[in-house]
Amino acid sequence: MRTVDPARHAARRRHILDAAAGVFAAKGFESATVSEICKAASVGSGTLFHYFPDKAAIFRALFQEDHELLLAELENLDTTDPAAAFWTIVDLLAKDVTEPAAGGLIIAVLGRLHLDQELAETLVASEQAALGRLAELITRLQRQGAADPSLPAAHAAQWVSSIIDGLYLRCGDEDFDPQLELRTLRTVLTRFLFR
Repeated sequence: MRTVDPARHAARRRHILDAAAGVFAAKGFESATVSEICKAASVGSGTLFHYFPDKAAIFRALFQEDHELLLAELENLDTTDPAAAFWTIVDLLAKDVTEPAAGGLIIAVLGRLHLDQELAETLVASEQAALGRLAELITRLQRQGAADPSLPAAHAAQWVSSIIDGLYLRCGDEDFDPQLELRTLRTVLTRFLFR
């Protein structure tokens, strides 16, 4: 009986997901085909279906992995300095705007949310986890006198998330400069929240 090398298995799965992300970003979910994903990943359909049962599972896996990484990062976050922890979460939430495929993937996911309950639940769970940690940190910053106390912490956390979401809605624009926008994000959030 042949044994599976876990590292090789994970690497092949990651390779397929990376290739699929590019195809979904370029073509959207509906127009992307399994054969295009296979071609981009340089694998046969048998190999692809060994890792994923169908195209929807590939698409969901892209976001499920991000969800699991985010949860791990939030769980292991050093909150000794609430301001540093706040910016760490902002950086985590905004990090993918620098990825070339991000704009196309956002369009694809927005078109898919109402059709894929499991995908929607994953994205909502990610948002709720991040909002909870942000609200907790904002509350601590308010108690320290570092953040505007007139803002309800949970509401301020939602605004932070919405502003970051706005970056993702624009990141596919031709004139989008991710480094400039990430610097602007910090300026906007500092002026919005901090004293």
